Amino acid sequence: MIGILGGMGTQAGLDFCNKLAILYRGKIDQEYPLFLLFNKSNIPGRPESIGVQTKNFLNRKKNKKIEKKYSLVLKSLLHGCNILKKK
Repeated sequence: MIGILGGMGTQAGLDFCNKLAILYRGKIDQEYPLFLLFNKSNIPGRPESIGVQTKNFLNRKKNKKIEKKYSLVLKSLLHGCNILKKK
């Protein structure tokens, strides 16, 4: 079974699942791949939380804030992976 962590663009996760089904299309339903999409849409905003702009990494005070926000994103992603792992 394939575990897919989505929600960082719900439409992107759905599009990926659609492409997966098309790519591995079976002649009957039972031949399609087994997959589970966990649409974890409550992951904190990545650009805002990680600080994509280079100038943010140059400022030490802001760097600490970025690390804290990045940690929240990472924890949320890992939580989603752990849920998929249990399935």
